[in-house]
Amino acid sequence: MIEIPQHGAAFFASDLHLSEHTPHTLDAFENWLASVSQDDALIFLLGDLFEVWYGDDYSDATSNRVVQAIQSAKSAGAKVYFMHGNRDFLIGETFAEAAGLEILPDPEFLLVKHHVVLITHGDQLCTDDKPYQKFRTQSRDEKWQANFLALPLEKRIETANSIRTESKAHKANSALSIMDANTQTVAESFQGKWPDGYYIGKNDVILHGHTHRCAIHPDLSSKAPTKPESTQGELLKGLRIVLPDWNFDNPEKNRPKGGFLKMLATGEYSLNLFS
Repeated sequence: MIEIPQHGAAFFASDLHLSEHTPHTLDAFENWLASVSQDDALIFLLGDLFEVWYGDDYSDATSNRVVQAIQSAKSAGAKVYFMHGNRDFLIGETFAEAAGLEILPDPEFLLVKHHVVLITHGDQLCTDDKPYQKFRTQSRDEKWQANFLALPLEKRIETANSIRTESKAHKANSALSIMDANTQTVAESFQGKWPDGYYIGKNDVILHGHTHRCAIHPDLSSKAPTKPESTQGELLKGLRIVLPDWNFDNPEKNRPKGGFLKMLATGEYSLNLFS
């Protein structure tokens, strides 16, 4: 299990969806990353760092700037971790080595003041979305990925864009509730039963992104706020923390433009939102 250095801190961000169409979000990410990068800082990027990833043989101005930003964070003394999201699950070791980050399994665990903290992108908790879960199982298969990455880059771009179009249509025609984490699935995950059927061990705190419903859930029955606000607290058993998505280019009313969670080895945390 990963532990936060005694005199350091861990920082968590998710769902930036960076692309050529998000210049202001990219600027904000670079500034944030530079601001938290120092000795004994652990930085966790929990998926959907990019809007789409066609393979490590593809690069553009956005991905190059992200690589440079992560390299600078590492040079400043920080350790940067990455977890695959539903948009960038094809990021591989070639990109990871170029940027200087470590790819984590999903889920991964932290030990923070006797609390076991489960960190995950969060899409596996949304078990009500059956079509997506079917696609997720298929697209995480090693053979499927190998076949896809063997296609010419132009064909991969065409296919990925088609999948994104279908995904947007699916979301538009689905009830909002099925896009959220399933309460029973969350309860079972706390007890160690992961959605894929494997036993992963009991945990005290679950931290994830993906749903774009930023919230601090002290228990299973608590709802996400209409207007999330920055807050702070201390880790408690049964706590679920949902990270905000980032959108500095077309921000929505009553929603933060982005944000991150800071966690100390003492178990204290602060959710910091950008308005």
